[in-house]
Amino acid sequence: MLIERIAAVDWDAIPTPGLHLTPRADDTGPPERWLSDPVEPLRLLATARSRVQVATAVSGLEYSSVMHGHMSAVFPAAVTAARFLLEIAEQPEAFPPARASAIALLGEFLTMAPFHGFHRVEGTALCCAVADLLRTRRAFLRALDKSGRLLLQEADTHWRLEVTETLADGDGVLVFGALAGRFPAARVRAELQPGGAQHAASVEYQADGPAGEACLLLAGPAALPVGGVLRPAECGEREH
Repeated sequence: MLIERIAAVDWDAIPTPGLHLTPRADDTGPPERWLSDPVEPLRLLATARSRVQVATAVSGLEYSSVMHGHMSAVFPAAVTAARFLLEIAEQPEAFPPARASAIALLGEFLTMAPFHGFHRVEGTALCCAVADLLRTRRAFLRALDKSGRLLLQEADTHWRLEVTETLADGDGVLVFGALAGRFPAARVRAELQPGGAQHAASVEYQADGPAGEACLLLAGPAALPVGGVLRPAECGEREH
């Protein structure tokens, strides 16, 4: 069951920054402490049947190891929480305000900034990892309503190009690959994973839809392995 799987996650094992919080008058705890895990607010959102329950759940998530609403900060646990938020939204019997709040939170994960040292999961920027997950639910989100389509549009700006072939072209390198998402402009800065090398690139072509073949021309020599992945360089640089 969804509730059991939420509780089964070892949330404490996910890196989370310590925050210097202003203590309340009755707070005798240390000023630096770990944020609470999101089990209870996720459970409440999954089972909510009133707007008060939804508001309580969202408030709990906004000040947990997933995110900090007042700081507009997102943490690595958001990538794990995103899977559950999608499941909450997909439940046929989901309370509509709970579904809407789950979609809104996913949108915040894409736009909030992480803290230095807590901005990647397995080498991938948090926003890009969430975008990858959202694209696996494209059919559901497109069928949902305008909020689902807008969420997909934002996710697709966090593009991903898996390298299938390269070809030297003058002083640069043509990179062919399978694109997920959309290049936002004719010129982009791309980061190679693994490794993190950055390259200035111009868009040669891309598929009409949100997935398909695409090609970038990288400026200067570059060694890109087949199977490597290019992502937006600026996503890995966003941080508080």
